[in-house]
Amino acid sequence: MFDDNNIIPNYINKITLGVDMVKVFVLKMDKNNITFIKAQTITMDTDEERKQRLKKEGSLHPNPDRVKADLLAKSSFFNANDLIQMKYEMLRSVTVDQQSVTEAANTFGFSRVAYYQAWKQYQSHGLAGLLPYKRGPKHPHKFTPEVRSFIDKQLVAIEGRPDWSLLSKQIEDRFGTKVHPRSVERAVKQKKGPEQ
Repeated sequence: MFDDNNIIPNYINKITLGVDMVKVFVLKMDKNNITFIKAQTITMDTDEERKQRLKKEGSLHPNPDRVKADLLAKSSFFNANDLIQMKYEMLRSVTVDQQSVTEAANTFGFSRVAYYQAWKQYQSHGLAGLLPYKRGPKHPHKFTPEVRSFIDKQLVAIEGRPDWSLLSKQIEDRFGTKVHPRSVERAVKQKKGPEQ
């Protein structure tokens, strides 16, 4: 079955699923031998623990009650609350099981739009594309170079502890950009650095 030209993996992991635990066996394999290295039992989270962990990670399925997949009944490994797992299984059911997009999306509690978004992310980034990402602005987008320059000039002019509320109001009056006083304070402290 194997010849010298085949690349044989050094390590093979075999996973056996139980109702409430996973047994992992690590084996070392070379051309002639399979050597047992270790076995480890990992206790699975209870449903509530798993749900809380998924919520904390941002990967809790928003509609787990809409999931109608048969695989949930077959193994405790599958969980309708796991957004990433359900997205992956939805994509797999279309590509491997030849389900229609509408049928797969409906089975896993998603819309067709959600399917196409997941497919696009999966195509671009692989499994990592299915991971949740932080929504919202990634940087203080209201603080344009002009606004930052204005803040710098105002801080020089007042020589002392700034009134963040007044500075926020001045930015709104001058640039038409509403900025919370605490955001102005954070932007100034970020520019100064941790020593201030």
